[in-house]
Amino acid sequence: MTAPDSHTARARRVVALLIAALLSLGLPVARAQGAGGIGGTGIEQETGGIGGTGIGEETGGIGGTGIQRAPGGIGGTGAPIVGYGPIQRFGSVFVNGREYRIDADTLVTIDGHPATVASLRVGDIALVRGVAIGAHGGFARSIATWQAIIGPVSHVADGGHVITVLRQTVTLGASVRPPRLRPGQVVGLSAQRLANGEWVAHRVTVLPPTHAFRLEAAVNTAGAGHVTIGRLTLRADPAQIAGLHAGERVVASGIIVNGHPVLTTLEPRPIQLGAPGTRVEVRNYFRSTGNGRLLAADGMEATERAGRQRLSGLYPVEVVGEIAENGEISATEVTPEVPSLPQSEPPATKAGPSGSTTKSSTAAEVRTNEGPAGNPGTAHASGDVEPPEVGETPDTEAAEVEAPEIEVPSPQTPEPDIDAPEVEPPADQ
Repeated sequence: MTAPDSHTARARRVVALLIAALLSLGLPVARAQGAGGIGGTGIEQETGGIGGTGIGEETGGIGGTGIQRAPGGIGGTGAPIVGYGPIQRFGSVFVNGREYRIDADTLVTIDGHPATVASLRVGDIALVRGVAIGAHGGFARSIATWQAIIGPVSHVADGGHVITVLRQTVTLGASVRPPRLRPGQVVGLSAQRLANGEWVAHRVTVLPPTHAFRLEAAVNTAGAGHVTIGRLTLRADPAQIAGLHAGERVVASGIIVNGHPVLTTLEPRPIQLGAPGTRVEVRNYFRSTGNGRLLAADGMEATERAGRQRLSGLYPVEVVGEIAENGEISATEVTPEVPSLPQSEPPATKAGPSGSTTKSSTAAEVRTNEGPAGNPGTAHASGDVEPPEVGETPDTEAAEVEAPEIEVPSPQTPEPDIDAPEVEPPADQ
């Protein structure tokens, strides 16, 4: 054996020993090293990969999670999902009981303008797009929130729990601490509309003084140079209302002149949930329209296969399903948030175990104009007339809203009305 052959043999033995050592550590060998690879290891690392893990991650991946994401979307980590409803809490972002994780790439918009996650608040009505991870988890690719009503307060009632803005009657949800509002103050309301034309606000923001207004809701009527949105009628150019129909969701904006809203822009603004087949979880005020069809005042539609529930559209309903080809929700689960009976009319009770009492009538026998977490409202018997179709202006008077059961009593308690005893003066001696 010549000297070069001897050297070659020794080199091969060294390489064999190195390969054995690498295999004993569980590392792959004899792999091509692409751009961005880890020198001296033979481990391929794609651009943007997670250093030290050997897990490839394409540009735009989720840092620190090991989840691969293609540019502009999340791939291979779970089923696409859309969540719609009030933000419940943070840590991540919770909507409809699902925890959506976020990162620096999560796109956030408020009223259509770019924003940050730090700008979000509990009670914001959110449309979340992302992927589901497990039964209650997910990752948010985008979060869009908006204030349905922006304008001056014209009336305050019920200790601040009921306000009127742009002719819309708004009840503050029980979880909302009523700010000290007075007529003329400008507020932004994250609110949802009920089937009777009134609203439930999940968040109230006091804004700096401005003459601008904004209303995002379904059209009642349009024609003859006017458009009625909710209970607000505005003058409109024929070109602005051309093609509009009752029930179509729009955003109307303008300025307040001498106390009167003047329309400047009117644009269609449907709630577009997503592509057909996407899982969807929404919390909205649906009412039954017959044959298993459900309709919310903002134009959102769903179809319930069983079609057994009769919903009034005056309390929240959670609907789970997937988006059908026509853009509606094909519901697999419909869960009304059944309100408790009002204290003013307690149901009959019967003795329960250990001397406790239980309600003999079910909560399903009443329908309450209820907001989140037990928002107060007026009870409706199950035989009541169905609320008007979306686009109709109710002829009946607005339902009277009762004070919340959790309201703290006023510290100014009136003194009891007690007559002072009559004391007859003693007779002169």
